Amino acid sequence: MTTVGGILERKEIGLSIGVSGTHNNTEIDSVTGHLRLAQVDTDGSGNPIFAEEGTWISDVINLEDKFADFEKVFSSSLDKGSSSIAILTRVSDNNMDWSDWVAVGYDGAILSDTKQYIQIRIDLFAGFVTDVFLVANSDFEKNKFVEEKEIRAGSYIAPTLTSNTSSPLGFAFSETNNISYPAWRAFDKSFNTYYATNNVREGILGFCFSADEYSVSEYSITSSSATVDSMPRDWVLEISKDTTNGLDGNWETVDSRNAQIWSSTLTTNYYKLQKVVRAKAFRIKWSTNNGHATTTRFGELDFFSPAQTALQLKRRYNFDMTQDSSWSDTGSLHRKNIARDEWLRIDRLEVIEDGN
Repeated sequence: MTTVGGILERKEIGLSIGVSGTHNNTEIDSVTGHLRLAQVDTDGSGNPIFAEEGTWISDVINLEDKFADFEKVFSSSLDKGSSSIAILTRVSDNNMDWSDWVAVGYDGAILSDTKQYIQIRIDLFAGFVTDVFLVANSDFEKNKFVEEKEIRAGSYIAPTLTSNTSSPLGFAFSETNNISYPAWRAFDKSFNTYYATNNVREGILGFCFSADEYSVSEYSITSSSATVDSMPRDWVLEISKDTTNGLDGNWETVDSRNAQIWSSTLTTNYYKLQKVVRAKAFRIKWSTNNGHATTTRFGELDFFSPAQTALQLKRRYNFDMTQDSSWSDTGSLHRKNIARDEWLRIDRLEVIEDGN
């Protein structure tokens, strides 16, 4: 995999297009708010590796009677390096029948016909500006001489709550509202309290962040201090990027569990996802519990960020130290930028296990 050379593209957009829309290998930088190619991997040092190309399509913009104010998509641009950007528009009279995509002019002028509705499409293309390449974690061939080591454990991302809306980071929500056992009780980091439904066995419980999206690789559910038969039994984990209250918006199922049980109260079960997911909101949607006739309870519900790991060469072998002058007993050969001929030299090392 090849990474790009850290070149930033900046375009001054003349239309008020906002940042919401449809992303394909693109994302909004949570710090700068800029549109950029999505991160798809990291190298051995944890540096980001981005997609080679991607597309973003804006939400539909209603121009109403202000056509003259929107003659151009961008008014000025600053280009560096070999990366490139393409901006196209399409228009509609009724927000249903759309024209073909048309590239804007060299000066940013909109060349589509003048109609009431318009959408903007921005295509990003990475440039390749160096002969030095980075070895991505996913590019490593899994073999008996390479191991993945956790260098920082994942941590829960939902804040400790004292009410559903006590944190500026976001809010807890549930499908049924129980005044005595509200949703935030599942996020108060206390085993002495719990969330409970209001006379129903099925339901929804989750947390929604106010602004940023977060990555999750694992979640956990702790049984309440009441009874284990009131714990959820069958559920799906869903994520959303556009919900406003935890119940509306579009949701995607990323994990499914059936016949889950707890051996005792105040017991935590952990569930690892097949892949890391990134979203604004996370929720458990369950269809039944472990037998309680009227109520489902959660002692705690936590969502965990991915652990930070690094690939390194295993130390279970003997070999001639003179074969590689940069060898270090505490280092790892892949953790630096290496030229292609150096990688081939490393790949040819005759490594012999010591039998341990």
